[in-house]
Amino acid sequence: MTKTQKHSALALLALIFISLVLRPPIGAMGPLVDELQAVEGLSLFQVGLLTSLPVVCFGIGAFAGPALVKKLTLNRAMMWVLVALFVAMVLRSFGGFIPLISFTVVIGLAIAIGNVLIPTIVREQFPEKLALVTGLYVTLLAISASLSATIAVPSSNLLGGWRMALAIWLIPTALAIIFWAPVSKVSVHAEVTTQETHAEERRAVLVSPLAWAIVAFFGLQSAGFYAILNWLPSLLIDRGFSAMDAGSLLGLCTSIGIPTGFLISMVINKFKSLSWISVIVSTFTLTGMVILLVAPDQAVLACVVTGFGFAATFPLSLTLVGSRASTSTQTTQLSA
Repeated sequence: MTKTQKHSALALLALIFISLVLRPPIGAMGPLVDELQAVEGLSLFQVGLLTSLPVVCFGIGAFAGPALVKKLTLNRAMMWVLVALFVAMVLRSFGGFIPLISFTVVIGLAIAIGNVLIPTIVREQFPEKLALVTGLYVTLLAISASLSATIAVPSSNLLGGWRMALAIWLIPTALAIIFWAPVSKVSVHAEVTTQETHAEERRAVLVSPLAWAIVAFFGLQSAGFYAILNWLPSLLIDRGFSAMDAGSLLGLCTSIGIPTGFLISMVINKFKSLSWISVIVSTFTLTGMVILLVAPDQAVLACVVTGFGFAATFPLSLTLVGSRASTSTQTTQLSA
């Protein structure tokens, strides 16, 4: 195996584990809200903050991604994100509202930046297998989101509480750090731009209506998905579902993305126009949410429809970013 092949293999292994940890630290929290209230004595206001602030962080953290890449380079920026995520996940488990909310915010920021960096990493590391690798990591994101929601309550019951249920996800995070560490030491030539070039590309993005539309679509998709991860279990519990059933329904919602996300990633580049597809899949998401609000007895249908919508919009937003960006810097900026 050549040096280049070893680097690609390490990058792929790291990407697999990175994909497995960008959903569970938030996705596993929703089904555990009842237990957190009972064990930690959280008020409804505190629970609201715990589930709302990470969603806000995704908007703030996303804009920090390009600045971090400019300062550290792409590979090192991802390394810092993974380390911050791991440390915050450990410290969050000490319990009490202040550590819980503080380090959940750090986790939200780290995940937001990671979401911004991944499309550029895929473009840099696997330019000739872009669709295949994108399909792979989109599928892994869906698998980890579904699994974390489904097993949150059972693993808490089995392992003795919410701390251990969340600590499970430290394992893939540690593996992501181990595999990404050697990759982070390699500077990709395409990452390096002069300040003037970086500024020109940023200005080009800022003055483009199309760029703002893509940024809005990507941002709304991401915020909406994480809002579902946080709020869907609470909403279902309020409508009479048990915590375990709520976690299972969230798992169903996100599991729709396992086949859907991969298939769409593989075929979406064959379409000449993506605008009408964007409208259709967004309609699915909106319809599912409306069904959930007005007819909670149809929760299974609502979760399937919503899950399909989100499963389609994520690879669609990545394709929009990749197809409209001419450089890696623009890819990172549009992803923010």
